[in-house]
Amino acid sequence: MKLAHRLIAALSLACSAFAQAEPFPANQRVAFLGDSITAQGWSNLHGYVRLVVAGCDVNGMKIDPIPAGIGGHTSDDMLARLKRDVLDKKPDWVTISCGMNDVIHGPKGISLEQYETNMKSIVTQCRAAGIQVMLFTTTTAGQWDSPQSRQLGRYSDVVRHLARQNQCALADLYNVFVENLKAADTLRGLTGDGVHMTPEGDLLIASTVLETFGLNEVQLTKARESWLDLPDAGTVSTRVDVELNKKFFTATCPLTLRERERLLAVAAAEKRPTLGHWSKELLLSLMERKVKPAGPFESLDALFAPESKGRVQRELQAEFVAEVEKLIR
Repeated sequence: MKLAHRLIAALSLACSAFAQAEPFPANQRVAFLGDSITAQGWSNLHGYVRLVVAGCDVNGMKIDPIPAGIGGHTSDDMLARLKRDVLDKKPDWVTISCGMNDVIHGPKGISLEQYETNMKSIVTQCRAAGIQVMLFTTTTAGQWDSPQSRQLGRYSDVVRHLARQNQCALADLYNVFVENLKAADTLRGLTGDGVHMTPEGDLLIASTVLETFGLNEVQLTKARESWLDLPDAGTVSTRVDVELNKKFFTATCPLTLRERERLLAVAAAEKRPTLGHWSKELLLSLMERKVKPAGPFESLDALFAPESKGRVQRELQAEFVAEVEKLIR
């Protein structure tokens, strides 16, 4: 996602196989069309849409974002709402992230042939309306070599072909995600569930989009540095169930991405596979401290007595934050 007072007079795309982008003036309207990954890219404080906007802002390239991500949507759905959510808003640019649900919905998804037809129509209509188009290849689903990821690779081939054929900018997220996942760094995993982004996944998407928009290394470094101090973008949350979905406690600690990095270093030093494992173990240890002989309760189940559950939850929340802050300050 690249932009400066005129997204720099050298807004050339990272991949020479695709059309060079026009110079990107300031105060552009950018629509972000997509599914839940894009919807969360706006609703999450670490979301890639927010990061792109912030990265442009710090480089003097103000943009007006038009969030147009809806969870569960396929290429059929996006084509059906294109006029309402994109064309009628008259953006200067549109980024198009589509394909994940076409594949992972299985028999209820969209065939490769129909996906290509839908995507062609979306691109054609946007270009006819005078909108600059940036296409995204898909991200992965689960492991880089899972059957769904391999199928997403075939859908991504369609996107690459469309980008070449229509001289669209291309953010090749699929290749970036595959290479990252091959490194097998679970602690900095890109997704929480195989599909939806962790802060690390959103950072990777945002960096790739800004690079595709043409930001140079100096600008990218400036953007990434600014992201580190965005309020609450690195927040960590966890939950421990004593009885699944019936008896559980939760805890959340607001963090910047810079503070999250410090916590990731702690988890790495303790050889935890993910930050989720580390945070859950911390909350469980705080719960266990409340059980005899250290605490007043007979068992973990006793923490959930009607007269004490609310108080215990408040105590655990405060203790969790205090423990995390002690480690990162």
